[in-house]
Amino acid sequence: MTVLMSDIRSYSTIAEHADPSQLAGQLNTHRAAMNKAILGEGGTVMQFVGDAVMAVFGAPFPQDDHADRAVAAAAAMHELQAGINAHWAVDDLPAFGLGLGLSTGQAAAALLGSAERLEYTLVGDTVNLCQRLQQLAGKGETVLSEATLRALTMPVGAEPLGAQLVKGRATPVVVYKIAAQTAAAGPGMS
Repeated sequence: MTVLMSDIRSYSTIAEHADPSQLAGQLNTHRAAMNKAILGEGGTVMQFVGDAVMAVFGAPFPQDDHADRAVAAAAAMHELQAGINAHWAVDDLPAFGLGLGLSTGQAAAALLGSAERLEYTLVGDTVNLCQRLQQLAGKGETVLSEATLRALTMPVGAEPLGAQLVKGRATPVVVYKIAAQTAAAGPGMS
């Protein structure tokens, strides 16, 4: 499976200066667009946490092209957010700049929690690595693992970032960056 995580860059700074009700409206608009991009590529939105989004491709239903779908969804997320930002600029609202991470590998998809509250979620190294890769991405960028790049069947203009040390891992990981405007169209995009 391929896990996708996105985060709004400088969100704390935006929140510090925003009216909470206005910000909630912006987050709803943002989340609806991210949901559309993910579902449009056959992904599953796992959770929204604050300004972050986690999704998976290849679970709960197998997809041979899960990595392609995740890259296409990431490109669509950046594109949709750019359109929203242009609309917000007219109303003098702050733009959301996205940083995304993609990690491919094995993970457990399961219902976890307690008798009072269960949640369908993912656990494993692939998920943790995805979150760390997302932290390496700047505004408008998607950072992917070497495993994701190897799983792709479509051409993508990925720039090597070399081996990176990420929090919680003893060994460096080889990662790549795709700028939003260079991501190729994938399975569900024309």
